[in-house]
Amino acid sequence: MNSEKVHQTVREGYGKIASGGGSCCGPAPTCCGATPVAAEALARHIGYDAAELAALPEGANLGLSCGNPNALAALQPGEVVLDLGSGGGFDVFIAGRKVGANGRAIGVDMTAEMLTRARQNLAVYREQTGLNNVEFRLGEIEHLPLADASVDVVISNCVINLSPDKPQVWREIARVLKPGGRVAVSDLALLRPLPAEILASVQALVGCVAGAVLVSETEQMAKAAGLADLVLQPRSAYIDGMVDWQDPLYQKILAALPPGTKASDHITSLEVTARKPAPVANRSTATLAVYDPAMCCSTGVCGPAVDPVLLRFASDLKWLQDHGVKVQRFNLSQSPAAFVENLQVRQALTDQGESALPLLLVNGQVLASGQYPRRDRLAAAVGLLAV
Repeated sequence: MNSEKVHQTVREGYGKIASGGGSCCGPAPTCCGATPVAAEALARHIGYDAAELAALPEGANLGLSCGNPNALAALQPGEVVLDLGSGGGFDVFIAGRKVGANGRAIGVDMTAEMLTRARQNLAVYREQTGLNNVEFRLGEIEHLPLADASVDVVISNCVINLSPDKPQVWREIARVLKPGGRVAVSDLALLRPLPAEILASVQALVGCVAGAVLVSETEQMAKAAGLADLVLQPRSAYIDGMVDWQDPLYQKILAALPPGTKASDHITSLEVTARKPAPVANRSTATLAVYDPAMCCSTGVCGPAVDPVLLRFASDLKWLQDHGVKVQRFNLSQSPAAFVENLQVRQALTDQGESALPLLLVNGQVLASGQYPRRDRLAAAVGLLAV
């Protein structure tokens, strides 16, 4: 299926779940069990606290989880957290309590029925908590409706596998994260490839299985997006738990697997944590020595006319100093001894005369002779990013 067809299939499947008319696994009202009790049992099985579940607005837990990204994220008061594919608001409502009044929890989902269900519970959440820090936005996780560098944490629970363009999702995660921000994702992934008949199943796609990719592919996509400090932890026991409950979808998968293998030999719940690297401080400890020809001053603004080259160079030297570079500057008419004392400068004057000036040395190595380099070349020579 092409990307739009995948989106349409997922919207239809999860729209039915949100409306109570079916599930990703068949006619049951939850993904991995037949009743809301089974949805709670699933959440408890994958690590959610009983008190967290009891505090949720009614109907927020649709049994669509395969891990606990809130626990992985270690949310702190005051943080802005984004949930990709927020569904009925399950993880968003939990996150809202953790980040508190000075934080914000934002859910993004592309299924209108899911957003309606989540928004219907906002009043209950506000009444229970006294907080007004949760919102839900309509959008695709490949094109998030958020500004660059606007969130501290991105979480997601069993959703990225549904995307037809997973590399783009990881790029979007990196885009919206602030420098130093972190990722905590629970998703279904593959330990080994699935049989073709499972991959062709629309029911398996909506049930998060046919869209899953290998663990190694997930790692590659996250790294390619620029994320660092990646930790990927398979939790195959979660899958065994789902199969133990005789879930219809997983029973079909079992029947299609090679003899002697079980679902968790192929499919795993995968915990992924990562960070968006903070920019390295643009500082340098280099030394730049500038040996000017004889002139009345080096600023470019003395005398009857302005020298634009000297003016630009003086500004660039100030920029270098502001970024830690030690700048030494010698004028031939005012500091002739400095020219004699430096062997490289003395040799250049012997060989070329004053045409060798200006002469620039970075940490004792010649950078330029007879010209004043521009900022980009100066910056590169001392190990800075030019701005």
